[in-house]
Formats: sequence, structure tokens, C-alpha cells
Amino acid sequence: MKLWYNFVMKILIKLLLIFLMTVSCAQAETFNVLVLPTDLLNQKENYYSFSEPSEIFAQDIISNFYKERDKISSPDLYKVREKISANADLKNSASTALKKYENSKNIDYQALKKIGDSYSCEYILLVSSSVYTKQNNLKRNLWEILNISTAFDISYPYRLETTTTLIDTTNDLVIWSNKYTTKIGNNSNYFIATNYAQANEQLDKIRMYSKNVIAPSTSQNITLRFFPKTVRTIDKDIKDSNGGALNFEKTIPEAPKGNSEEEFFGETIYGI
Repeated sequence: MKLWYNFVMKILIKLLLIFLMTVSCAQAETFNVLVLPTDLLNQKENYYSFSEPSEIFAQDIISNFYKERDKISSPDLYKVREKISANADLKNSASTALKKYENSKNIDYQALKKIGDSYSCEYILLVSSSVYTKQNNLKRNLWEILNISTAFDISYPYRLETTTTLIDTTNDLVIWSNKYTTKIGNNSNYFIATNYAQANEQLDKIRMYSKNVIAPSTSQNITLRFFPKTVRTIDKDIKDSNGGALNFEKTIPEAPKGNSEEEFFGETIYGI
């Protein structure tokens, strides 16, 4: 009788554990994040018809989210562009909001909430990139800079600046943001391409920078915001070789020390 009782109790305990695990999995929340590069609706008007850096970074971030399917869901960039382009009202809202963020880093919460609702996403990640030089305050498109540098044989210490900002459209909050900057060109400050092969080499280096720095840092930091105990942060120093042509500094950025005139978004949370 006692053996039978122990057998029944073991079965009941197993069933209870299975039930609890099932309920736990069912209650696990998946966060929907819409990734919007500021160049999403721009025509590829550069000489080489290359994708803009913000698009490259955005797609790699989304690909990293795919690896965390039970944690973060993000619509494919192609489908996002297709849906927005098919709706004139949505396209106008998106175009205005993205240009506003790109030019001034101001966030149009109302417009972005409207866009997020169309994809059932309460969170939106904005990604923007531009090239600047200390010779002037003008920020330009990366491939435009490549064309100008090649045509006029200019050697400036160009830097690629990328900002990523995660917003909560329900509460109109920035919950995480960061700024990444890296040198582009060789050690002599040349960023030129006299033929397509050289230009494509520059594109490959941007893609490498995306996969090694921007995408892993951004995707993991966002995952940590939603699931703080489930993701191990990536190392600050990345050891592999960059191959030369694009001499980017492959470290995860930290807040500048001292009195910096530049705004730094940092790895910050507001309102949570």
C-alpha cells in the first residue's frame, strides 16, 4: 500500500511540475519592437546604389532579435517599408517623424505611436547615421562623403556617428539610447574609392562594423531592458581584426570624460 502511495505521489508531483512549467511559458511575455532606420523611405540615390548605414544597422539588429524569438519580436525591414509605402497617410507620418529625428534628434511621439500601432508594437527603435568632420559642423550621408572625397581627393578625419533610441510609445518615454562614433578611412585619413571594387570594400567594412559593434551592442542592451537577468552583456573590447581598409575602433562606447560639448545619450533609462 505504501509503495502504491509513493508511486501515485511521484506521478502527481511530476504532473504538477509540468503544469507549472506550461503556465510559466504561457505567461512569458514577448516584447514587440519596431525598428525604424531614418533612411527607411529614402531612395538609393548614391552613385553605387548601396544601402544606407542606418538600414544596414537596423537589419542586423532585427536579425539579432530573431535569435531571441521567445523574448523580442520585430517585423522584417522590407515588410515595414512595403506597408508604410502603401499607405499615404502612414508614409507621410513616418517620413516627417524620421526626418525630425535625423535632423534634430527630436522625437515625434504622436506620429511614432501611430506607426507602432499599425504593427502592434508598443516599442520603437530609431536608428540614424551620418558622417561629420571637425573641419565643419556639416553632417552628410556616408556614400555622398565617399563620392566627394574620391572626386576631389580630400583627406579629412571623417567619423561615422550613429544614434540608437528605444522609445515606449504608450508612455512617451525614451527608455534607452546610445551614440556610437567611429573613424572611417585608413590611417592617413583617406576614405576614397576610385572604382567599384574599392567602394564595395568600404561597404564590407561598414557591414563588419554593424555585425561586430552596432548590432550586438544595441540588441543585447535592448534585451537587457526587458529581461535584465537573462542576457550576458557583451565584452567591451572586440579582439578580431578589422582587415585594414576601414579603420574603425571596435569598442563599445562609454560616456565621455570631462566636460564634453557633444550630447551623449549613454546607456540610460528614463521614466522606469
